[in-house]
Amino acid sequence: MHKFAALSIVCALAACGGDTPSDSAAGTGTVGTTNTPGARPASGAAGSAAEVPSAMVNPSRMGSRSTPAGTTPATPVNTPAMQPPAAMAPVTTPQAPGTPAAMPVPAGGKMLAMDECGLKTQYPGDEYCINAPAPDKGFQFHVGPSNYENPESKYVLLAGEENVINMSGVSGNDKDIQYYYRQYRMRPGSHHVILTAGGQRIGGTQNLARDNPQYGIIPPENEGIGLPLSARVTINANMHFYNFTDKPMIRELWVNYWYKDPATVKETAKGVFSMTGVSAAVAHSHVVVGASCPVTGTGRVLSFSGHRHLNNVRFSIWHKTGGQRDLVFEDYDSEHPGIVEFNSLTTNTAPNPMTKTMGGMSGILNVKQGDMFDFECEIINDTNTNFVGQNEAADDEMCILTGDTVGAQVTAGCTAITARKVTSPAGE
Repeated sequence: MHKFAALSIVCALAACGGDTPSDSAAGTGTVGTTNTPGARPASGAAGSAAEVPSAMVNPSRMGSRSTPAGTTPATPVNTPAMQPPAAMAPVTTPQAPGTPAAMPVPAGGKMLAMDECGLKTQYPGDEYCINAPAPDKGFQFHVGPSNYENPESKYVLLAGEENVINMSGVSGNDKDIQYYYRQYRMRPGSHHVILTAGGQRIGGTQNLARDNPQYGIIPPENEGIGLPLSARVTINANMHFYNFTDKPMIRELWVNYWYKDPATVKETAKGVFSMTGVSAAVAHSHVVVGASCPVTGTGRVLSFSGHRHLNNVRFSIWHKTGGQRDLVFEDYDSEHPGIVEFNSLTTNTAPNPMTKTMGGMSGILNVKQGDMFDFECEIINDTNTNFVGQNEAADDEMCILTGDTVGAQVTAGCTAITARKVTSPAGE
């Protein structure tokens, strides 16, 4: 079976310079930035565009899935406990296209913006389009076709098609800025987007709809956190899309970056990217792989998540400090991977392996030099091929710890944990 080159996602997440396409390669479509509502396709591009396609996947197993992975926005399990229930106002947050469900949003929070552009195309995911910030508040980075009636071929995914490409455009800020709050929206079929600029990762998600931080609420201990972005810098989007349906889909991304007053920034957030091999997951096996990663410096973890593919049935993270080992995050849904935030305003639900409900530790997750984080992936390989860690969502696997810290750093230099076999699927 044809395998993708593993370099694409590894370099994008780790901000490898060699994976960024040339800025001079112009393209059609809308790849760039805007401060106009909706980032609707216009007559031309809003910046330079380039792409580096990876090989197509053999779609032999894709016919078994009737819907694209990720058609449902991840349902946040973090329930900020900043106000009693009486102060919570019900709002509507789409859980699936056309199927809204009421979710409480704390006072002072922003509901998950959806369906702001009034798009009516023939492709799934119109409701993920959101408006750009006002020009003095931020900018939107957009990747997508210039014409939905006749989209450029690089934005179209045919039935059974899967690829990983890089597209770049120029940021919309005309001076150096600081940011923290981001909004991510992608059409169905997306497995991930990883954004880099100037050799540094500036965000990314595996969710079709995600705000970071959730609800736009910044707890008091994080008010001094910011992330720098140079004026008019080239942003690269590493995008993995796949189409498990029998109809064409399109690749499209909207990301809003909201400016932060530089005078308030005292600390810079750092990304977490720690991976382990999956070679123990040979054909027709059920195994657990993982790694143990040291902490350098003193600080706290802002968020954790697990990057993996569709054969993962459990992703777990433990914090080891002072001879104690505590479970801080566990997730069972690789199709809609969860993210857990650790702060003074958030109460996370406890993970439940019986109901396959993700969850994590509540409160601030302080760390210090010498602490460790263990993470592991439970993988069921029911294919005829051995997994090696390539970019095939259904026919290979990855096991990567991702997140953000401040002050401290979870290093990428992790020690693999001896893989072990599992005799029955998780929860059975």
